[in-house]
Amino acid sequence: MDGNYQNYINRVVQMTVPSNYKQQLKNIQSSPKFVEGKPVDFPGYSVITPPYTEDNYNKEFYHNLEDVLSPLVEKLGSDFFLGLPKESFHLTLADLIWEKSYTNAVKENPDFDNILISEIGKIFSEYNNAITKTESLELCLEVIGLSIFPRAIALCLAPTENSYEPIIQLRQLIYQNEQIIKLGIEQQYDFVAHITLGYFNKIDENIDLNKVESVIKEVNDLWIEKSDHLFELKQFELRKFTNMINFIRQPEWATITL
Repeated sequence: MDGNYQNYINRVVQMTVPSNYKQQLKNIQSSPKFVEGKPVDFPGYSVITPPYTEDNYNKEFYHNLEDVLSPLVEKLGSDFFLGLPKESFHLTLADLIWEKSYTNAVKENPDFDNILISEIGKIFSEYNNAITKTESLELCLEVIGLSIFPRAIALCLAPTENSYEPIIQLRQLIYQNEQIIKLGIEQQYDFVAHITLGYFNKIDENIDLNKVESVIKEVNDLWIEKSDHLFELKQFELRKFTNMINFIRQPEWATITL
C-alpha cells in the first residue's frame, strides 16, 4: 500500500503546500475525540516514537515545535482549535487498532492485548535482527510544513531517502504478519509522517476561514525560519492509548533503539 519514496514526497508536499490550505479548510470538521475541550475515551494501540517528555533525542526539535504551537493556539482561539499538551507529541510509525475495533476485539477475545503485545515483540525482534546487518543505520526526517487534516492540524515530515525504506520495512513486517492479520489489524492508511499539533473544536458556520488560512500560513513560515528541522528516529515502541493525550507502556513491552 505504501508507495516508493518519490510517491511519498509528491503526496506529502501536496498536503503541505500553503496554496492548498484554502481547499483543505473547506473540509474541516469538529473532532469527536474531544468534548468540551476534554479528551474522550478512545482506546487502542500504535507503534510510535516516545512522547516528547520521554524522547531523549529530539528535545530541541520539540522545543521549537512548542514555540510554533503557541501562536497557533493563541491566534485561532481554543473555542476553534484545541492545541495538544506537549507531553503527547509523538510521531506514529504504524497505526494498529483503535476505538470500536479495539473494544469489540477485546470483547471477542479477552486475551487480545497479551497476544498483540507478544506478536509485536516478535516482529520487533525480527526487525532488529534485520537492521543489525546494516552498518551505521541513521534514520531522520525533515520538516515539510503544516498540513490541515479534516479534524486536525499537523506538522508533516519526510524521511530522508535512505531512511524511507527501513520505515516501510517495519510497516510491512507488521501489516503482512499472519498473526497480526488474524487479530483483525490491517493497514488502513498510507504512511504520512506527522506530529499532530491539535484538533478542531467548534466549527462555527460564521468562522472566518480566510483569517484561519492566514494564521496557519503565518505559523508555517515561523517554523520554516527555525534552524533545526531534523527529527531523529532513534527509538520507537508499542504504546497503548486511552485517549489522544495519554500514551502508556509497560517496561517489558517491545521497543527498538537504533
